[in-house]
This record gives sequence, structure tokens and C-alpha cells, in this order.
Amino acid sequence: MSDGQRGRRIEDLGQLRDPEPDLTDGVVTLRPWRLDDLGLVEQASADPLASHGTTVPVPFSAEAGREFVLRQHRRTEHWQGWSLVVEGPDGTGVGAAALMLRPQPGVGGIGYWLLAPARGRGLATRAVRLLSDWALGPCGLERVEAWVEPDNAPSVAVLTRAGFLREGRLRSFLVLGDERADVEVFSRLPADPAP
Repeated sequence: MSDGQRGRRIEDLGQLRDPEPDLTDGVVTLRPWRLDDLGLVEQASADPLASHGTTVPVPFSAEAGREFVLRQHRRTEHWQGWSLVVEGPDGTGVGAAALMLRPQPGVGGIGYWLLAPARGRGLATRAVRLLSDWALGPCGLERVEAWVEPDNAPSVAVLTRAGFLREGRLRSFLVLGDERADVEVFSRLPADPAP
């Protein structure tokens, strides 16, 4: 999708494509998943915070990891959205950021996770800012939202630093594991102040 498509509704595009070139701010890069990312998937499956509320395979196997990577590509092919690897400053995969299309036209939902060694360094904020800037700019979405468990203070901080505004709480909204969970709703719109 090019900048020239900004005025078009995303629903009018013939097919979804990953951002080209890869999204980067010079520190963090967001790029499509590759089969050589199986090590990242394996590390995430052993990290309770990275695997919580995601489709990372637990327990990990090479076959399950490969299927996870292929599923990320199918999300774009099947008009669900985009799932990208977060690379740190050294070019190593340290996490994931996803932008999934919601049923409402022009709305996307953002999600992300980082491996433990990459947390607390501002990389998640950079990744969320990059992906939401792209979503609200060249991609042409009109709203990006995030759903976060109320007690997830680090994720709340990431979203706030990335320019998202808290809108409210949805009670018993998501099923996580065997339990229902409340979520805080955050959003970012094209007219919002730059983070």
C-alpha cells in the first residue's frame, strides 16, 4: 500500500500486502515472519508473558513453530491483518507486533509481545508507534485500538507513550485460558496529537 492509497478505504483494496519496505525508525524494525524465526517462536513459547493471550505454541515443537510462522502469513493472505517480527537494534528478532482488522470498516486492533531480555528498553513503544503510524497513514485505517488487561501496567505504559488514549473498560470481555477477563480499551486516531 502506498501513500497514494491513503484516501481509499482499505476494504476497497484488491489484497492486503505487508508494509514495503519494512517499517523502521532506525532502532526497531518490523518485518514479515520467516521460517528462520523458529528460534524466536521457541523462546516465546517458554516465556509466560510472551505466550499469554497469543497463539504462540506451548509447548513448542518444530512442527508447531513452523505452523505458527505460516499462520502469520495466512493472516495477511486471508484479509485478517498483519503479523510482523520486531527486530531490535542488532537485527535480532525480539518479539512480534500485529495489526488485525476489526469487523468495523477502517478499524484495526494492535497487539504485541517482547521476549524478557528486550523488555524495559522502549522497544515495544517504538514498535507500537511504528505500526500504528503506518496503520493510520499509508495503510488508511481511521482507528487503531488495543485491548489490555487492567493490571498490565507495562502494556498500559507502552500504549500511553505510543500516543494511545484510554477510553474505558469492557467487563468480562476476553477469554484468556480458562477465564474471562476485563480489558481496558485504548485507541489512536489520525487526528490525535503525535506521540
